[in-house]
Amino acid sequence: MSWQAFTGFLVLAAAALLLLQGRRLGRRLLSRFVRMEQAWLSWMDFAPLGENERTRRLALLEHLNDAVRASVHSNLLEFEAALKADKTPLLTLRRELMDSVDRRLLNLEILQLPPEVRQRLRAQSNDMLQSDEEAGTYIAANEVRMAVLREYAARRFGDRVDGDWFDVYEKASRLKQRGARNFIQRTLNGTQTGADDARYQNMTRVDQEIRTRLLKVPAGTRFEGLSPGKPATE
Repeated sequence: MSWQAFTGFLVLAAAALLLLQGRRLGRRLLSRFVRMEQAWLSWMDFAPLGENERTRRLALLEHLNDAVRASVHSNLLEFEAALKADKTPLLTLRRELMDSVDRRLLNLEILQLPPEVRQRLRAQSNDMLQSDEEAGTYIAANEVRMAVLREYAARRFGDRVDGDWFDVYEKASRLKQRGARNFIQRTLNGTQTGADDARYQNMTRVDQEIRTRLLKVPAGTRFEGLSPGKPATE
């Protein structure tokens, strides 16, 4: 290759690199203009949805009156405002989604308890939702909030694909559900043992390890062979 040709190659390579960097910078700058309101309106737009997804979303919204829907909307905007001062907004967003999955598991398990047990628990704690209807509303609101957060993550960080970190965490949540159910029931019955406590502590430790590893996964990473599970409220 002649010196002239080599110089020309370097110029083209530099131009290509600058173009790539410019596109990446452009995407980062554009992401700063993504708003939670856009994600909210997108999730509420049923026009482009298939029949099954439209039916699922409408079923969730049937549990939410206007006041609850407004509360979810307001909470999402407050969460977005808090992210502005956050140095690692994507990690904070992922942690919030993981916590939401955990809240889903806990509240669904409480609803699976015998009625008399639920009544006794509610009598002992004012912090618990005091009726099955309230619990159902909370679970539906949590699902809507999670869905909008996922839409926001997709728009701002490109952090949503089928079979991604969130689907991994949901799968792990379903796997630990049986262990959580057994522990809750044995605790309520007063029959838990040291071995039960050790198993629960180990389950908690493994869950923390999974969370830590999933927080490090690059946005848009797909885990081959893993398909997203159906929402727990279906």
